[in-house]
Amino acid sequence: MIRVFAKWYGKWKYVLAKETEGAMHEWSAKVAEKNASMTRDLIAHLTKDADAMEARINQVVEMEEKGYWECENGHESAAQFNEGARVDPLTDKCDCGAQAKFIKRETMSGQEKYDSDKDRKEAEKMLEARRAEIASQEKELENQVATVKYFRGQSESSRKLAENLRKV
Repeated sequence: MIRVFAKWYGKWKYVLAKETEGAMHEWSAKVAEKNASMTRDLIAHLTKDADAMEARINQVVEMEEKGYWECENGHESAAQFNEGARVDPLTDKCDCGAQAKFIKRETMSGQEKYDSDKDRKEAEKMLEARRAEIASQEKELENQVATVKYFRGQSESSRKLAENLRKV
């Protein structure tokens, strides 16, 4: 009698262990899924920042070629005086009251050109680093997705074994 009870108890204990194991794998898959979701959001944010950075680099290059006004407070205006620009044509002052200066690549001194090129190259290096970070995050995302698949497979395997044990 005790053997029958022990056999029955052992079977259900094993089934419970496999169901518990399957549930733990399912929870692990959910955690990995959450991490993957956070990584996707980070990639989207980094990509948006990198695209904005690249657009700004291109914008500054274009502005330097065409010419633009910049005040002492850093406000920029690409409009000409007669087009209702923020800069007052009579006093070369910005709307904020600061003195404005017309900047154009062909009128820059050698030092100004050097500084402009240096700043652009630094910005391009930062952009390249941001793109490399995005690539590494994408590889991390691939690993996280693989982890989700692994845990889901383990969970399914444990539950399938538990189901087969119930039928025995």
